Amino acid sequence: MRQVLQEANYMPEDDSPEGLRVGGWLPPYSPDANSRKAPVRSTPPASFPPAPIPGFPGWNRRSGPFRRRAALVAVAIATLGVAGVTAASLGSAEKEGDPTFLAGGVPPAPPPAQTVVVAPIPSVGSLSPSSRPPFTGSAPTTTHVRHQPAAKPTPSPSTTTTTPPAVTLRVGTQVTLPLADHPDHRVRHRNFLGRIDAIGASSNAADRADSVFTVRTGLGNSGCVSFESVNYPGYFLRHQNFVIKLNRQDPSDLYAQDATFCPVTIRSGAALVLRSTNYPKRFVTESDGRLYLSETTADRALALVPGVA
Repeated sequence: MRQVLQEANYMPEDDSPEGLRVGGWLPPYSPDANSRKAPVRSTPPASFPPAPIPGFPGWNRRSGPFRRRAALVAVAIATLGVAGVTAASLGSAEKEGDPTFLAGGVPPAPPPAQTVVVAPIPSVGSLSPSSRPPFTGSAPTTTHVRHQPAAKPTPSPSTTTTTPPAVTLRVGTQVTLPLADHPDHRVRHRNFLGRIDAIGASSNAADRADSVFTVRTGLGNSGCVSFESVNYPGYFLRHQNFVIKLNRQDPSDLYAQDATFCPVTIRSGAALVLRSTNYPKRFVTESDGRLYLSETTADRALALVPGVA
């Protein structure tokens, strides 16, 4: 073991530098060891000037207390100036009439809507010269018309003709519905079917009662009428499968529409016919004494002349 250590520490004479003791640390051998350059030491960075203060060129944060106080005063003056300009603009806006609202307040409710009534526009020819709208087109060419004397009015004959009042149906009255061409025949119900029968002063009370109806406001159209039986209250004339019947009223919309008829005057108001409200092309007609709802014209429908019962 000692021999191994001696061999390990053995170094030739030509490889050992002069002046070093045996067994010490040996730096790597370099032939130009004497010519090594001195190490370069790092120099501290140059000190940078302090950052300038925003808005004040040439002033930095190492400036004296006087400059800092002056900067704060300048910022305060600028803030007061902006506030003054803002207040002036708000004051001018209020003077111009802009709406102002209180903080936390509720704006007033708008006025309620009003119904607008649209009146019919009369033709220009029916308007008086003062109420006619102004002419907005191009100017017409001027024409000279000679003045002509007005013609003398032709005297009207002394005889005058009177027109009988048009037949009507008044809601709430009890009426009979005689035929315009056969006044001795009336609309009636029999076995709950609509019919046309001869009924007069000599007829029995039951037949006369079957031909009397109370005129009601139309169940399906307030502008028309419905016919309620006098001897069967709550029963109305209606069409069902285009057959006129007498049925008890029910709350359905179909019943209300079927039991509503719109009177249409014919023969210059001397008679009227009954048109269905839900079948506008169909009118009440008669065939073999039975009443039906048929598609026809008003002048071919069953003409009636209502009378007070």
